Amino acid sequence: MANIKRLPMLTRLRHIPEPYRMLFIGLCTLVVMIAGYTWPNLAYAIWGIFVALMAALLYADLKEPVNYESIYISAETVEYIAAGQRKIIRLDEVSRLEFVREEALFPDLEGPYIESKWLVHTRDGSFIEVMDEWPHRKKLLKAFKESLPHFDKQAARKGFRAWGEGKWLCYDGQTETERDA
Repeated sequence: MANIKRLPMLTRLRHIPEPYRMLFIGLCTLVVMIAGYTWPNLAYAIWGIFVALMAALLYADLKEPVNYESIYISAETVEYIAAGQRKIIRLDEVSRLEFVREEALFPDLEGPYIESKWLVHTRDGSFIEVMDEWPHRKKLLKAFKESLPHFDKQAARKGFRAWGEGKWLCYDGQTETERDA
């Protein structure tokens, strides 16, 4: 979201409901076409600016996560907001971390698909599912590498590169006595 804030027009456009946004883009296309016919010597520049703005809008739209509202990552915590519920993960309380790829709960338009997520187990026995999406993958991975001793980067990479289902243990902070209990 920080990159979008640098372009105030794109930020304002994102808050417009989808049908009106499509109408706005259609009207802009019409204006660009008319301007191109009115000033033929500037047509390439007008279309170039229009295409660049549409590409920036598409990039801003793709950068937003689909499976959750927001995620804030710091060195000590991960604040994850999904389905209206706010979950705070203190990284010093993580006892086990797994990267999981499995069939999605709900099929997509083309049918079933595989989704990726992190299963974060805490010392109190609870766990939190954090969906893995590319806009925040690097930040989340960096936080895990810096905050969890013996974090297995290779297991995480294997999970990222996998095409099928699977489960990769990336961190196991339990002691021998905790595992036996």
